[in-house]
Amino acid sequence: MRAAVIASGGRYEITEVPDPSPGPGELLLRVTACGFCGSDVKARAAMPAGVIMGHEFGGEIVGIGPDTAGWREGTQVAVLPALSCGKCEWCASGRVIHCPRVRLVGLGGSGGGFAQLAVVTAAAAIPLAPGIDPLYSALVEPFAVGLHIARTGHLTEGDDVLVVGAGTVGLTTIAWARRHGARRITAVDPVAIRRSAAASFGATEVVGSVEEVAAGTYSFVAECAGRASLLDACVTAARPRARIVMAGVTIEPTPFASVTALMKEVSVGFAVYYTPEEFRTVVDAFAGGRIDPEPLIARWVGLSEVNEAFDDLANVTASAKILLRP
Repeated sequence: MRAAVIASGGRYEITEVPDPSPGPGELLLRVTACGFCGSDVKARAAMPAGVIMGHEFGGEIVGIGPDTAGWREGTQVAVLPALSCGKCEWCASGRVIHCPRVRLVGLGGSGGGFAQLAVVTAAAAIPLAPGIDPLYSALVEPFAVGLHIARTGHLTEGDDVLVVGAGTVGLTTIAWARRHGARRITAVDPVAIRRSAAASFGATEVVGSVEEVAAGTYSFVAECAGRASLLDACVTAARPRARIVMAGVTIEPTPFASVTALMKEVSVGFAVYYTPEEFRTVVDAFAGGRIDPEPLIARWVGLSEVNEAFDDLANVTASAKILLRP
């Protein structure tokens, strides 16, 4: 099969690699579509040569391993890219990312979706409902991220919501805030095309800097930009007893003046990945028309354009999701 594999300096080489084959409890997928994620921009330089990245994907089942009852070839699925043991307390609770044996798809634990074929566990395959365009399988993962953020912060009807960062994570969080009946949704992003996208996803106000928002007025704040300096700004924007969810990925130390958070009694939480149930909720929302995935798509590319797509993502020249059709 053809795949984009990590070469030197975080760049990709398009090459032929052996076809994978499914083992016990595993499925072989022909990848339908795979998304480019901002976290991959940060992670790819740390990946060893030969890794096949891409964790936002879905595909058609074209092979079924032993001990995999109930699956049929031809079924279209979205992939939850955390392959867990299925037996521990974390797996039983649905918090599969915390399984001590978890393997992260597309991040060195298992081959990802920047290839024509991929192998995943049956437990990580979430069937698409009839009528959903198979290409939308790659959008289940980013919308599950937004849903997990909303649930982590107990977002409810009537909340005044601030979303800092209007990349894909911010946009899907805005979509769920609107779905949950938020009263006001303010999106912050310095990039004009992202502010425009935030408005189309349901933001009632868009601004270029967190310093522009009214202090002490938000009951729910989601930090989706991954900048270490933003926690204090989120606390400033929050009203007393607000919920703040940190969802942006950063590896840099985060300075934090806790006295303001203390006096406001805000709750500061963190959100990462999602649960299988949240994946199924997204699929149901797509099928029922409660969430429209189409506006999240910026454009499509082929395998030969992987490096250029990552360059565009790093330079913020796309307002939403770039998707690969391998």
